[in-house]
Amino acid sequence: MTDLSRWLDPTTVLTTEEEARTAGRGGAAGAFLQAAHGLLGALIIAVNVDGYLAQLRRVTIAMYGEGTPVGQASLAMMTPTMVYFTVATSVVVALVYAVVGWVQWRKPNVIIPLLLGLFTAYGVLSVLLSVLNGKFAQIQAPVWQSVLGVVIGLVSLVLFYNGFRGANRLSKLRQEAVA
Repeated sequence: MTDLSRWLDPTTVLTTEEEARTAGRGGAAGAFLQAAHGLLGALIIAVNVDGYLAQLRRVTIAMYGEGTPVGQASLAMMTPTMVYFTVATSVVVALVYAVVGWVQWRKPNVIIPLLLGLFTAYGVLSVLLSVLNGKFAQIQAPVWQSVLGVVIGLVSLVLFYNGFRGANRLSKLRQEAVA
């Protein structure tokens, strides 16, 4: 339970190397959480390829019109191959997150949680801004999936912040020990 509180509580004081390492591993937990969410999204698309294509076509027609050249070209590109490519890309990105999470777990550093935190913040802000701009209806994901993504994103942001904070403190404690 102590590990979880160090991962999720950004106010925890980090006084020892072990506490700092534990907090630094929070960044790894965030990466693993993002990887799991990406695999879930890929699975949802993979089990419903036809439904996903139909939804993409509806959004494309609403955005560009069925008879316009852009609409026709977009609709012509929407094939099951495109969906499988999307699924494969999602799986590869999830694997990259898992590998990066493993690296962060083994040797906490500040770069990984910083970069993943920025990517996650961008994703969360994109969804929230699309809601504010009234463009939410054009998002292909169901509402529950978008809400789940925002919640997972916010939890991951806390984990990435603590991972950054813990790795930074760990580095400072090690420098102080050498000096």
